[in-house]
Amino acid sequence: MKKTYKYMFLTILLALVFIFGSMVGMNIILQIRENQLLSESGIAVIESPVRAWQGRADGTDETDKNTDEERYSLTTMQVKDVVERWNNRQGEILHNPVEGQISMMEAVREGEEWLKLIGMKEEVYGTDTELNFVRATLSVGMQKDALSAPLEPYYSFWTVHFSGSYLDAVLCLNAVTGRVWSARITIYDNLPQELPYEKLRQFVEMAGLQAAEDTISVNEEGMQAVLMLEDNLLYAQLKYQNVTIEDNSMVEYTSNGLLHDRYVIVSYEILAD
Repeated sequence: MKKTYKYMFLTILLALVFIFGSMVGMNIILQIRENQLLSESGIAVIESPVRAWQGRADGTDETDKNTDEERYSLTTMQVKDVVERWNNRQGEILHNPVEGQISMMEAVREGEEWLKLIGMKEEVYGTDTELNFVRATLSVGMQKDALSAPLEPYYSFWTVHFSGSYLDAVLCLNAVTGRVWSARITIYDNLPQELPYEKLRQFVEMAGLQAAEDTISVNEEGMQAVLMLEDNLLYAQLKYQNVTIEDNSMVEYTSNGLLHDRYVIVSYEILAD
């Protein structure tokens, strides 16, 4: 009888060990399978629409030095192709910087320096006025036809948006050269009374380009100026728009709730001829 109880107890003990071992083993198998599934389908690899810098088409890697950093330079034909593609975009594809492109911090710093050099700091901000809003995004223009292969990194642009108490500016900087190729500046105070066409040449130089002639063409209304660039494949345009709110309405233009009934829009742009 004692032997029977002994065998029964041993059988129950072995059964419990088997059941417990099976449960632990199944949990381990399920955990391993879960990790496999997560690694296979839980992580989506998004391919960048642009590739890292490969140098110029002729095999050289020409650079020019701007401020304290080395910057890649582009040929006139490359600039023309980039400008046409960007200005004819159907949308934008956001992406992270790749090798050869400037960082977000560099884009913001270059944008602030550009505003200062073009005269916006002194004319609009005043010495004590700070920008209270800055946002930057990196993107490449999306065309009607889907991309068959990643583009060169110089097709991307940093769009940097600055906003202060008396100014709102949206700058587009080429992601490889780090230069501002277009800008739309809305001014709400200390409004310029006429088109600052003399700054068009300065804009071209800061864009890393060269003028083809000395004459700046200004239209009869004095609201638009054009300067032809090298090889006559590109031109720079400066436009001035004076906006007045009608019916004695007031426009709120800053987060501080400041109101005004008039503002000026000044835009700079590099265009393909």
